[in-house]
Amino acid sequence: MVLIVLVLWQTASDTGLFGKYEISRGKLMLPSPLFVFQRFWELLWNGYLLKHIWISFKRVMVGFFGSVVLGLPLGIFMGRNKNIKMFLQPLFKILAPIPGVAWVPLSILWFGLGDSAAVFIIAVSAITPIVMNTIQGVEAIDGNLESVMVMLKASKWQSMKFLIIPSVIPYVVTGFKLGLGYAWRVVIAAEMVGVPNGLGYVLNLGRSTAQTEITFITIIILCVMLVLIEKCLFAPLEKITEAWKMGEA
Repeated sequence: MVLIVLVLWQTASDTGLFGKYEISRGKLMLPSPLFVFQRFWELLWNGYLLKHIWISFKRVMVGFFGSVVLGLPLGIFMGRNKNIKMFLQPLFKILAPIPGVAWVPLSILWFGLGDSAAVFIIAVSAITPIVMNTIQGVEAIDGNLESVMVMLKASKWQSMKFLIIPSVIPYVVTGFKLGLGYAWRVVIAAEMVGVPNGLGYVLNLGRSTAQTEITFITIIILCVMLVLIEKCLFAPLEKITEAWKMGEA
């Protein structure tokens, strides 16, 4: 399938999108895969791509870590305390449908151009799925197991360690997966609009300078990174946590 796509892509580029445009214009609109790969290797070899990949990666990790540090305990407290949940849950229901790019103007106004603005947007976008999935996990804790912990006179720390945390981990993993996906999408939007470096900046630079191959290169990098995160990190974790849910572990 991949080979078929590459052949069609190369043919479309060489023929001006199958004769719809002049060949020169067709190559501008759809550069050939061979040219894209050549430029990719050049930009990778001179360190340009690696620099911007690392910048975006750091921003995502810092923003995502902040959302985890705030969102995980907050979700547990909301799940365990109905009053806290009633007070705070409407806020997250309001934040949930707001796209991350909508925070860009405010983040630039509050933090200026740079890392702080991007980190803020990432954290705001990633925290909601973490909090909501953690709440769901806490509320799904088996009541019979809680009764046993009470009968055994377990402390709050023991209940947290041996009951709450193991029970919510499968839901937390799902929240992390959604949150990290949102984080990568949002950092690209933030870097395209208000941050002068990173993969989003590279993507926008390719568009504004008519270097369409750079746009394709950036899109391919993002696809590869998200697939690697899914296959190498979350797929194994989900298998383990699914076994816990089914009582197989």
